[in-house]
Parts: sequence; structure tokens; C-alpha cells
Amino acid sequence: MFELFTKNRFPNYFYNQFIQLFTLLILAILLGYKKYSPIVIWISILILFFYSYFIHRLFHNIPECLNSINVHIMFHHNVEENKTKFINAVEWLIELFVNIMFFVLFYFIQTFLRIDFVPEIIIFYFGFIYVTIHVINYSLFNISQKHVIHHTSYNKNTKLYNYGPDFVDHLFATNSSAEFENYDHLIPNGLISFLITYYLYNPKIF
Repeated sequence: MFELFTKNRFPNYFYNQFIQLFTLLILAILLGYKKYSPIVIWISILILFFYSYFIHRLFHNIPECLNSINVHIMFHHNVEENKTKFINAVEWLIELFVNIMFFVLFYFIQTFLRIDFVPEIIIFYFGFIYVTIHVINYSLFNISQKHVIHHTSYNKNTKLYNYGPDFVDHLFATNSSAEFENYDHLIPNGLISFLITYYLYNPKIF
């Protein structure tokens, strides 16, 4: 789990992900620091990173007999070739819905358990980043080769890798490569999420 922090691998992580993720954390703190401790915001972001990893992994470990009702596998992981544009559009919309529901579910779990630790504004901010990265950066533009491998391989064992986020895959040894995904592409998603979250929630920043 802690190979990420070895001297041989940390420089690669620092260059490809640390600065980018730190930028997203600073934006999150700006959104909530007047109301929440920066430490709470930092822990909340970590919780959401691990939640998004494990909820995705859960969908891949549902028994095969239930795949007919597992929309993530049935549609998002449908590797059939020569699909029409209409079918692709429908699958994209289903993927969008499923990813949004990941974070709606998180919100309602907190509400049901009467746990108000992760602020709603941070759930929205992180969820917007995650959803747009997944459905735009990955699914529309195939920016991440690791995500392509996660979807296109016909080897069932390969699909046990690259759940994302990438650094969590490295922590739990579910990465298909020792290289860290370059996260430069998620900065625009983070900035847009920051602006939309600020517009909708209107937090005090200054």
C-alpha cells in the first residue's frame, strides 16, 4: 500500500498528480474555509476519493447473476463494436446518471445516518469534478489510457484494475501500470466545478 511514498516512485507521483490534486484541495478550502476547518475539508476530500474508488469497485464485484440489473456493467462496460451513435448517446447518458447517483447516494447515506461530517458543498464540488472527468475526459475524449484498458480489454482479470482515482489504485495495488496518470487534464474540471459551486452555494470567500 505504501509503495507510493518510496523514493523511487514519489517523484513520478509528485510530477503527475500531487500539484494538480493540491490545487483542487485549495479550491475546496476556498469554498468552505469560512464555515469549516481546512482540516475537515481535507479529510472530506480524502473520504470522497476513497468512496468513489470503493463504490466503483463494488459495482464490479456484484455477482454475475445480477449483471442484468447492474446498469454500470450492462451499459457502461458494454464493449460491443459497431454501436450506433444513438446507442452510444444512450449509454453516455446512463453513465452520467450512474455517476451522479454515486454522490447522491453518499449524500443520503450521510443524511440517513445523521452524520454531517462531509459538507454538502464539498460533496457537490468533488462530485462535479468526478462526474465530468469520467463522462467527458475519459468517455468522450479517452484522455486516460488506463481508463481505456479498464473498459476495452476482453480479459476479465484486467477489469479488476484501474477503478480510479489513480492514486487510490496505487495504494490498493489495483493499478495496471507502475506509472501515475498525468492529472493535468482535470484542472479545467476543477476550475469549472469551483465556479459553478460558488455560483450555486454563494459561500463567503473574502
